[in-house]
Amino acid sequence: MRTRSAVAALVAGVLIGGAPAPAQAETVREQQWWLGALGMAKAQQVSKGEGVVVAVIDTGVDGAQPDLSGALLPGAGTNGVASEKGWDDPDGHGTQMATVLAGRGGDGANHVLGIAPKAKVLPIAIPIGNRAAGAPAGTLAEPIRYAADHGAKIINMSFTLTDDELKQPELDAIAYARAKGAVLVAAGGNRPQGDDHVPLPARYPGVITVAGTTRTGGLWDGSIADPTVDIAAPAQDIIGAAPKSRYPSGFAIGSGTSGAAAIVSGLLALIWSRHPGLDAANVVNRLFATARDKGAPGRDDSFGHGLIDPYAALTATVPPVTADPLGPLGPTASPSPPAPPTTHAPPRASGDGPGTAAIRAAVVGGGSLLLALLLVFGVARPLLRGPRRRR
Repeated sequence: MRTRSAVAALVAGVLIGGAPAPAQAETVREQQWWLGALGMAKAQQVSKGEGVVVAVIDTGVDGAQPDLSGALLPGAGTNGVASEKGWDDPDGHGTQMATVLAGRGGDGANHVLGIAPKAKVLPIAIPIGNRAAGAPAGTLAEPIRYAADHGAKIINMSFTLTDDELKQPELDAIAYARAKGAVLVAAGGNRPQGDDHVPLPARYPGVITVAGTTRTGGLWDGSIADPTVDIAAPAQDIIGAAPKSRYPSGFAIGSGTSGAAAIVSGLLALIWSRHPGLDAANVVNRLFATARDKGAPGRDDSFGHGLIDPYAALTATVPPVTADPLGPLGPTASPSPPAPPTTHAPPRASGDGPGTAAIRAAVVGGGSLLLALLLVFGVARPLLRGPRRRR
C-alpha cells in the first residue's frame, strides 16, 4: 500500500508496486492471497481471536462496514477529533486496516476475512487533514493511553511519523501501556517514501517493528532494513474494505508495511486467544520464536526474527521466558533535546502520483513542536465494482 497519510504524530508505512496484475477478474477473497500463503485456514481452526481487544489507532473505522459487523467496540476521537465512538472514517485507511485484522468474512467471496475474525476492534481516530484546515493540537500519547485504559491487549499503529525525535510523552505512554500488559505494533515504514531507517513510532523502545514481504515470501522492495526490525509479514497487494463514500466498490488495495502491521496484530490476537494465560512477554516471544527464518541465518535487519508462521505460533511448544523480548518495561531512551523550529521535517507528500490516497496531518505537541504525519498503507487504490479487475 503505497500511500502515506498523516495521522496525529503518526504515519504508516506505504505499500507499493507488486506483481503484474492478472487480466481476469478476481473475487475479494481470491485477492487475499496471504490467507493461503500463511496457512490461515488451518490456523483459524485453532483460534479466531475470541476474547481479545485490538485497538486500531488510525483515521477511524467506518461503523457501517458490513465486514466488521459485531466487531466494533465504542471507541473515540482523540487530539480534538470529533468522531462519535471512532466510527467515522473520512479517509478509509483505518477501515482497511481493521478489516485486514478482524474482518468477519461475511457469507460470500466478496467479503474480507481478517486474520482474527472474532477479535474485537477498538477504533481510535486521530487527526487528518492539514494545519490550515485547523488540525487540533495533540500527541501520540493520548490515543495510546486511551487504548490501554479501555481494555486493548494489542495496539495497532499502521503509520509513521515524519519527526524523528523521541518524545517523552510518547515514551511514557508506551511504558504505561506495556505496564498494563498491552503489546504495541507499528509499521516499519516504506523506503519509496524516502525513509532510510525505521521511523517513529516503530522505532520507539518497546514497540514491535514490522517489515514487509512479497507474495513469494521475499522482502518487499519498499521495506526498510534496520536493526530495529522485529518481524516480517505480507505487505504486497493487501486488500481491505473501505467506506463507499470514498471507494465506490467498497474496497481498496495497496502495498506497504501498514498492512503487514495489521496482519501481525491479528496474529497476536489469535495467540492470546489460544493461550489466554500468557503475559505480554510470552505472547511476543511465541510470535518471534516460531517465525520462519528468512534472509541471513538467525535474526537479521531485513526480516527481524523472520516471516510469521500463524499455525506454529498457535501450536508449537515454546519454552516460557521471564525476560521481555522487547526489553524493559520502562522507557529506555530519553527524548532528544528540542531542535530549532527550522529543522523540523515538513509534511511529506506521497509522491506516488495519481490514485494515491495520501493525507497530510499536522499536530502540535507540547504547544510548540509541529508533528507532521503520514499514513502508510500504500496506495489504497480504489477497486472496480464487484470483483476487482487488477490492472
